[in-house]
Amino acid sequence: MEKKRHHPAILLFGIAKAIRNWIVPLIIVTVFNDADNWWGTYAKYVVLAILLLSIVSEVLTWFTETYAADEHAFHLYSGIFSKNSRTVPYEKVQHVTKHTNLLHRLLRLTAIKFETGSKEKAVEFKVLTKEEAFRLEELTKTDRQEPSDMEQITIEGNDAEQGDAESGFQVGDRITHFKPTKKELIKASFTSLSFLLVPPLLVSFMLKFDIFFEWSDIRPYLPLLKTWWITMLGLIGILAVSLLTGMWRVLQKYGNYELASDESHIYIQTGLVSESAYSIRKDRVQGIEISQPILHRLLGLAKVKLISTGSLDISDDTETINSLYPYFSLKQAQQMIAEILPEYEVKSSMHELQQKVLFYRLLQPSILWLAVTITLYFWRPEVSGYQISWWIVSILLLILIEGYRYLNFKHSRYLISEKFFQMKTGAFTTKLFVTKRNKMIEIARNQNPLQRRLGLATIESINRAKPVLHNKMKDIPEKEADRFYRWFHQRTNDVRRQ
Repeated sequence: MEKKRHHPAILLFGIAKAIRNWIVPLIIVTVFNDADNWWGTYAKYVVLAILLLSIVSEVLTWFTETYAADEHAFHLYSGIFSKNSRTVPYEKVQHVTKHTNLLHRLLRLTAIKFETGSKEKAVEFKVLTKEEAFRLEELTKTDRQEPSDMEQITIEGNDAEQGDAESGFQVGDRITHFKPTKKELIKASFTSLSFLLVPPLLVSFMLKFDIFFEWSDIRPYLPLLKTWWITMLGLIGILAVSLLTGMWRVLQKYGNYELASDESHIYIQTGLVSESAYSIRKDRVQGIEISQPILHRLLGLAKVKLISTGSLDISDDTETINSLYPYFSLKQAQQMIAEILPEYEVKSSMHELQQKVLFYRLLQPSILWLAVTITLYFWRPEVSGYQISWWIVSILLLILIEGYRYLNFKHSRYLISEKFFQMKTGAFTTKLFVTKRNKMIEIARNQNPLQRRLGLATIESINRAKPVLHNKMKDIPEKEADRFYRWFHQRTNDVRRQ
C-alpha cells in the first residue's frame, strides 16, 4: 500500500490563507501604528513572526501528512511531533462533495470531501488533481466489488476523466434528468427577484452622496433631471443594470447546473466560475424536504432538498449543494423526485387536522401579544412626533398572530403509509417532509393536559442529519399518534430486509 503526500500546490493555498488572515493586522501595525510605547514598536514584529510561523507550519504539515487508499478504506497519517493514523472504511462514506474555485481551475486542481456522518471527522482533500479525485471517488463506490473489477476501474479512470474533466464526474451510464436552457435561466433570473437588489443599493448610495461628491459641484446639473428624455434614459439604464445583475447572479450559480443519476447514486453539479459537485448513494438519502416560501407558492414553484448526514461546508458555495434546481414548478419537482428516487413516494392526498384544532389554536393565549400590549400601554412611544395608539398596534398584532395560526392550521397535513411518513407544516413558508420508516432513528409522542382532554397529541420524527433533524406534527388525533407509535416499532422488519 503506497503512501502519498498531498499535492504540492496545497502549500500555495495554505500560504495564501495565512497571508489573507494576517495581512490586515500587519498593515495596521506597520502603516497606521503611531504609538510610541513598546507595544507599538514591537507589534509589527509579533504579527510578522506569527505570519512566518503559520507559513512554516503549513510547510511542515505538508511534509508530515500522507494518505493511502486500498480496496476497502482510507488510511490517513499526520502529526509533526506526535504521529497519528486513522482508517476510514469506504462503507462509512455518506456523500461526496467537490468544489473547484477559480484558483483550483487555473491550476487544473479540485477539492473533495468524503463525509462520514458519524463522530469521526470527514476525509477531506483540499487540493488534488482531478484524476486523483476521480480515482478516490470511484474507490468509495466500488467497495463491494471484486478486487479485479476495482483494478480495471483504477486503470481506466484517467481515460474516463479526460473525457469529462470539466464536469468532474464520469458520465458512463448516468441519466441526465435536468440541465437548464438559456430560456430557463433567463426566466429564473426574473423569478429569483435578484434584479431588485440594485435599486436599494442605488438609494443607499444617494443617501450618502455627500461623502463622495460636493453638492455645490453637482447642483448645476440637477435641472437636467427635469428633462424627460434624460430621466427616461436614467430609468432605462437602472432597469438594464438591475436585469443584468439578476441574470449574472443566477448564471454564475446555475449556468453549469446538472442533475443526474445512475443505478446507485445521485449527482448534482452547479456553479459557473466556482464549480461545486455533490454525489450521494440513493440508499443514504435520509429524507426529502419540499419547501415553498410565500413567493414561490404564488408562482407555483418549489425547492427540493435531499436530507443527508454530515455537513456540506467544504466551501461557502456548497452549503445548498444538496438542493435541486430551486425554480422547478411543484409538479416538475415531484416528477424529478420520482425519477431520481423512485423508491420514495410523495403523495398529494394527506390527512387534514380536525376542525376543533383550529379553535384550540386560535384561543391559546399569546405571550408575545400580551408582552407587546402591556409594554405599549405603559410606554406610549412616539414616531416622528406622533404618538402611537397602543390599542391599534395591539389589534393589528393580534390579527397577524391569529392569521399566522390559521394559515398554519390550513397547511398542516400528515400521512402514515406502509413504509413512509409524510408531513406538511408552515404558515407563510410551507415545508413538506417525506422520510422512510427505516431512516427514522427515533420518535416521540407528547400530550399536554389540554391536548389530553381534547383527544389530541403531538408526534415527532428524528432523522440523521447535521444537526440532527427534528420534525413535529402537532395536534393530530390521539388514535393516530398511537398508530404512529406502533407503525414505527415495525421498522425492525424493514431493517431485517436490508
